Order: sequence, then C-alpha cells, then structure tokens
Amino acid sequence: MTDLIPLKRPGLEVGDRREYTASFAVEPFDLYGRHHEVTKAEARAAVTKLAEGLHLDLKITATMLTSCDRTLEPVELELTFGDSGFLSGPNNDEVCVQDWELNATQYARRALPNEVPMQVFKPGTEPVRIAQDEDEVDPRWRGLDDLFASGF
Repeated sequence: MTDLIPLKRPGLEVGDRREYTASFAVEPFDLYGRHHEVTKAEARAAVTKLAEGLHLDLKITATMLTSCDRTLEPVELELTFGDSGFLSGPNNDEVCVQDWELNATQYARRALPNEVPMQVFKPGTEPVRIAQDEDEVDPRWRGLDDLFASGF
C-alpha cells in the first residue's frame, strides 16, 4: 500500500495520458458526534501531459464504517469523491501534490469530512418525520381569518 502517486514520468509527450491506482490507509476520525473508520481506500489518478504542466483527474473511493443515527448499529458507507484540474508546477497544496507526487492519504483526510453525510441511516430505516397536514392553519392565526375581506 502506497499513498504517494508519481504524476510526472520521464518520456511523456504532450497529449500522453497515464492512469495510476493506489490503495492507502486513512486514520479513523470523529465527526458529527460519531466515530468513522475508513476500512478501505483507493485512489485512481489519470494524468495527461500538457505543454505547460499536467491535467489531473483524481477519484477516491473510500469504504467507511460508522453508526446509524437511529439504531446506533454499525453501517458501512461507500463514498466517492475527487478533483480535476490543471497543475502548472510541481507543488499544489489544494490537491496535495508535492514534487509531482500526489499524497492520496493527505487528500482523503482533507476531503472526507466534507463527504460524510450529517445523518447516516442503516438501510431499511428512515428519519422520523412529523406528520403534518399542510392545509391546517396554526390555531394562533385563526383570529386573523376575518381581517381581509377578499378571502384569498
């Protein structure tokens, strides 16, 4: 398992495209009052050589173990996220590139909190919703019924 993906290789010509895959580990983290453990993470990077840099297409797939907000039972989530953009130089902090090497672990650690849903429900369970009649008027407003003569 390696979390560094080399993006620039000698001998690439303008327009050449290479694809790389790497499996890596991500440390567990706490978010929204729940513990999240990444059980599997894989990065797929496609790099296209351009005249003045590289174009990077990055896709991360992470399998995460967390708990259901309703039952508190374990739930496994599969999250897919990524980035696409132009790299004009050997370093880009936004996508965790240093010396033309993509640090997949660092990128995933930064991006995962934005990808985790605020509420997680085990398959077959749903959030509790209060049944309300949309046409029912709050009784506190009934005194205003006769205020307007038009009766809209």
